[in-house]
Amino acid sequence: MLENIPKDELLTLIREFPDRSIKWLLETPDNVRGLLLIADKDLAKRINYKKLERINQTFILNSFRKLEADMLYVAPFLDDSDTIERKVVIYILIEHQSTVDPMIPFRILSYIMQVWHTQQRDWEDKNIPLSQWQFRPVLPIVFYTGNQEWNKPLNMKQLVNLPSALERFIPSHEILFLNLENTPSENLVVDGNPFGWILRVIQKEYTSETEFGKELWLAVENIDEMPSEERANWVKFMIFLWAFVTHRRSKDQHERLFNIVKSAVKDKTRKEEIEKMGKTMAQALIEEGIEKGLQQGFQQGKKEGLKEGLKEGLYDTISLGLEIKFGTDGLALLEKVLKIESVRKLEAIRDAIKTTNQIKDIEKLIKK
Repeated sequence: MLENIPKDELLTLIREFPDRSIKWLLETPDNVRGLLLIADKDLAKRINYKKLERINQTFILNSFRKLEADMLYVAPFLDDSDTIERKVVIYILIEHQSTVDPMIPFRILSYIMQVWHTQQRDWEDKNIPLSQWQFRPVLPIVFYTGNQEWNKPLNMKQLVNLPSALERFIPSHEILFLNLENTPSENLVVDGNPFGWILRVIQKEYTSETEFGKELWLAVENIDEMPSEERANWVKFMIFLWAFVTHRRSKDQHERLFNIVKSAVKDKTRKEEIEKMGKTMAQALIEEGIEKGLQQGFQQGKKEGLKEGLKEGLYDTISLGLEIKFGTDGLALLEKVLKIESVRKLEAIRDAIKTTNQIKDIEKLIKK
């Protein structure tokens, strides 16, 4: 199943983890369901996720791309009053920024209008008679992952300086709001949806290794209960946790935390998949490190001479590769590597790290 995830997708996840990871998980319909169950359980249960369609469009300005991301879906919505399915637009705004943005109500209103403008243009392009125009309702959800206290109301009234007698003329729209930091952990795993266990791990990002490790074990143990037909999403969750540990926890904790993940998985086949996953992700990290190392080398080369610059880039790349692939045993070789002056020999060690799983092969090259 891991082989079904393109290599460039893994590299993108690694390279842009803070901005890309949650969005990557929400590309799976059942994870959208998990998010909605936490935000509004009653509404979540009225949506047909089997017919959920992702609209590959964004309304976020370039200047906000590093602070937030948006995801747009269309899905059938069942109304109890007449048991008829009508389509609803689900608009998810993922807020990465740690500071509170009081302009969220205005931006959400702007995004809703853009959704409707898009629908209007579609009617016009298809020559749909005006009498048949009916805008789809938009269900907006703000998913805030920052750790600053959010005490700003999500309405337009706070943004308009008008007498109270004119408040009724201000646009009013409800926004579902999920503040991950302030949501009780037990509320995240409502109905046993595995996406909530991922959110619980994210909540523990800044806790001690012991506390984080306990939550990681619980998450993997519960996610491991997912049935075999949901294996593709299970793989996604495991990749996310692997990348989260790599990016969010200190390097000295990585090996111990990865062992927790392996130990919490009971199924033999899935244990093997975890081992394979770790190697694949490590390989992707190594190749990403090689690319960065070469870029760094050439940049330094402009100032220090190409040869010396390349050597610095190779030292960094090899250091990263030794740590990821061989852990503390690999780092023990770093002192010897740093004494090597030959660029050709360093390149050979770098290439060997990509292809071998035997540390003795690296030791032989160092001794040559």
